[in-house]
Amino acid sequence: MGRKSYVEHTAVTVQDIDWSVRFFVQVFGMSVTRQKENHGHLSQVWLDGGIQLVASPEDPAVGRPHHLGIVVQDFSAVRRDMLRWEGVHPMEGKPEKWLQLPDGLVLELFQEKSGAVEQVLAISVK
Repeated sequence: MGRKSYVEHTAVTVQDIDWSVRFFVQVFGMSVTRQKENHGHLSQVWLDGGIQLVASPEDPAVGRPHHLGIVVQDFSAVRRDMLRWEGVHPMEGKPEKWLQLPDGLVLELFQEKSGAVEQVLAISVK
């Protein structure tokens, strides 16, 4: 199989989203690229390092992955292949790009912009 992909962002649940934003900005030098409020309270923040923070102050699963955003070269083929695996299913009430694995891990798929996957994978960071 010649298809390639990469993780574009990782979303994690956090108990105190304001503290978490300050931490990633001050310690790692990341910048807020987008934020979302719910009923006047900060509910989600995207940082330029590929991290999405999801406020979950009452959730016992805080600190765990919320979902992985994955950029793929062929959205339709990847989605079709994923659904052939036992236990993989679309998420009810969500757009088709959202799928859940049998262990509960949620994946959000994105169609690449032409050549993006190859360009990202060509970068050597270690």
